Amino acid sequence: MVNLELRLPPPLVFTLSAAAMWGVRGGGGPASWQWGLGGLLVALGAVLGFGALQRFRHHQTTVSPTKPQHTSHLVTCGVYRFSRNPMYLGLLCWLAAWGCYLGGIWVWGGPIVLLVWLTRFQVMPEERLLRARFGDEYVAYCRRVRRWC
Repeated sequence: MVNLELRLPPPLVFTLSAAAMWGVRGGGGPASWQWGLGGLLVALGAVLGFGALQRFRHHQTTVSPTKPQHTSHLVTCGVYRFSRNPMYLGLLCWLAAWGCYLGGIWVWGGPIVLLVWLTRFQVMPEERLLRARFGDEYVAYCRRVRRWC
């Protein structure tokens, strides 16, 4: 069996989920409240995702989701004070915004699949690597900050 841990970049899984959501979308357009909620989710996703990227670049550590072993610094400031995975949380916000726009009940499978995939095949392996690399510092960080939000 193929080990899928850290193999597929999260943006690819996001894109595949978004495409699947398009395939099962409901009829009609979004209601006005869906536009508002979707806009809020897009903005929140941007703050989380780009804030996280900015922190990684500031600390000159890797942003590659398929090579977390190259991490040179444990980032715990900025948006990382609220979530251990703000980039992935940003992707989830964007996918939920897409769901608001598309409408229909079945589109909500997309964010659920992305959340499960990220947790199992991305976040949990990253956590093992970070715990091994940063030891007690990472364990203390995990006690202070939730995995998602």
